[in-house]
Amino acid sequence: MFRKKTFWIVLIVLALLGGGGYAAYARGLIPWFGPEEPVGEEATLQTAQVTVGDLSITADGSGVLVPSSQIELAFDASGTLMELLVKVGDVVQAGDVLAWIDDTDARNAVVEAELSLLQAQEALENAADTASMELAVAQAELQVAQKEADLDAAGEDLDELLNWAPDKTGVEVAEVDLTTAQVSYQNTVAKANMQDGQNASTRIKLEEAIADLQDAQASYANAMDAARDWERNIESARENATRSLKRAQDSLEVAQVSYDLAMIDSNDTDVQSARVRVLSAQEALDDLKTPPDDREMRTARLQVQELAVAVQQARLDLANAQEALTEVDTAQQELSLQQAELKLESAREALGGTTLIAPASGTVIEVNTEVGEKVNGTVIVLADLAAPVVQFWVEESDLNSVALGHRVNLVFEALPDLTYSGEIVRVDPVLVSVGNTPAVQAWASIDVGAHPVKLLGDMNVEVEIVAGEALNALLVPVAALRELGTDRYAVFVVQDDGELEMRMVEVGLMDYVNAEIRSGLQRGEVVSTGERTTSSSSQSTTDTEQDAPPPGMMRFFGG
Repeated sequence: MFRKKTFWIVLIVLALLGGGGYAAYARGLIPWFGPEEPVGEEATLQTAQVTVGDLSITADGSGVLVPSSQIELAFDASGTLMELLVKVGDVVQAGDVLAWIDDTDARNAVVEAELSLLQAQEALENAADTASMELAVAQAELQVAQKEADLDAAGEDLDELLNWAPDKTGVEVAEVDLTTAQVSYQNTVAKANMQDGQNASTRIKLEEAIADLQDAQASYANAMDAARDWERNIESARENATRSLKRAQDSLEVAQVSYDLAMIDSNDTDVQSARVRVLSAQEALDDLKTPPDDREMRTARLQVQELAVAVQQARLDLANAQEALTEVDTAQQELSLQQAELKLESAREALGGTTLIAPASGTVIEVNTEVGEKVNGTVIVLADLAAPVVQFWVEESDLNSVALGHRVNLVFEALPDLTYSGEIVRVDPVLVSVGNTPAVQAWASIDVGAHPVKLLGDMNVEVEIVAGEALNALLVPVAALRELGTDRYAVFVVQDDGELEMRMVEVGLMDYVNAEIRSGLQRGEVVSTGERTTSSSSQSTTDTEQDAPPPGMMRFFGG
């Protein structure tokens, strides 16, 4: 508060000093110590009268008329369109049937679901039947017997490991198997070596067939030379060349197949198999001679323990089955009944999806499928044309003028003499590209009842946004304002005696020419807008707009 009070005191003192100084200077009482004015020039104070008028801050844009809402309708099921009850331009009400597809499969599904429901109900009624429970008890008894047998076998295996001794008969048989495998391996290797010689002969035949084909191709090319068309018996020579080429190709094909068959790595496969048999026989012999190690002992003991637990679990399952036999439980049947009910509900919903129903009132603006076609995606587009909106764009530099609630004036290109009103109802949060230029996209309502004219969708419209408006307001030229700080202005009022009085004013709207004065001035008062410099030598006049008071005043304000 103290600083603000001090500021106004200083400002008033400076204004009084400035006004008195300028008056003294104007009467010649105070000499001018600034730069001398050019000889032959005379400065004349420019003024303007405070008037009453209208001031608007506007921005221009362009757009199109679009529906306020648009719904794309599609079937919830797939099928063939059987009947289409609307066409483009029809007005429908919420709940109207628009189209339907073949519902044969959907109806069959409903029938099947109803049958399943009846079966589930019957199963629940028959849940007291104990036959299935008796079967469960029998299966549990069988499982107990099987697990006990497995446990006995595992125990015997463990005893054999604990009391291990080499099996002489088994060792002798394994040694014979190893000797047999080794002899077979040696015979297989010898046979493979003999096969290598045969493969060399097959390869030579293939190379000869390739050479024969090359000779036949050369003879064929020579016979087919156009320069020999004049020779006698040339046709016979060409036929012979063609046949020779065909024979050479066939011979090469046979030789190639023979070579491929000969080169199949069957010998290597036989050798590898024989080697594997030797290794297997050796491993079997080693196993018979090697006593069980700690790992085998641990594995056998672990298996016995696991089977013992399995026997206990099987006996517990048997006890549960026997207990269930004494108490009838319908929980499973009740669950099946609930599932059948849900399946029937789903089938009925699918049947309902074969009929397309309008979810809201509107006008059909698009039909994408004809009767007899498979439906795929959007079938009908429904729009609310009773209350359309204007989708429009303005330049990025006019963003400050685009805000919710701002009034707009709308003029359609097709109706240049009619002006519609509306207001901005939505401003998109991101810029869009219009003709490769960033733009603000917004939406405005429109009073379609203002004129008895039918408006069509996608009509081009020019949009004038009224960002601010002052009606019957006091107006002064912008040149009369002196900015003293942020949102703080003053003007110099010309008194009746020609003196200038600096007066603080409250400024409202402002464009490039005029400013709205909300307080500080009255209609008819005269304010200074600058100076006009007149040259007496050339009889010409030059107007100079100044943003400061006359020279006598500027010295009091740092001029």
